Amino acid sequence: MPVTHQRKAEVVTELTNELKQAQAVIITNYRTLKVSDLQSIRNELRGMKAGYHIAKNTLLEIALKDAGLPVPTNLLDGPTAVAFLRDDLAGPAKRLNAFFKEKDLPIRGAIVGQTIYDAKGVQELANLPGRKELYASVLGSLQGPASSLVGVLNGALLQLVYVLQAKAEQGEGQA
Repeated sequence: MPVTHQRKAEVVTELTNELKQAQAVIITNYRTLKVSDLQSIRNELRGMKAGYHIAKNTLLEIALKDAGLPVPTNLLDGPTAVAFLRDDLAGPAKRLNAFFKEKDLPIRGAIVGQTIYDAKGVQELANLPGRKELYASVLGSLQGPASSLVGVLNGALLQLVYVLQAKAEQGEGQA
């Protein structure tokens, strides 16, 4: 049963909305994946606040144009599935990269902002630290100087206490 024009328009609208909300889009092939594999990766990505959808290339091209994104025609060849990364880019990219290595399927590329990346660019995106790692790094950088200041002040107070204690002992010895 062919898809109606109305249903195609709805799909384009859904894809356009997903594209507008996404910070990055990873384009993959899904040809040899089982339905259970697709469901598994979708569930994992959903937990990371990302989405993974199978899309018809012509409808994806229209949605990319509607969302104001570049159209990577060289990446849209054959069966296409698209991951929409919203909040954290590195976490879902790492998971997708590992999943597709495990299934021995190549990742075609990605769109981040207005830039199109090939598979090597997706690999580099997957190597970036995740949101939690970046927060921990920033927090550690902020805590370092404060911790050092506390140590310096604590050392100065200890020296003052030792001096006062020595003076008190000296005063007792003279009395």
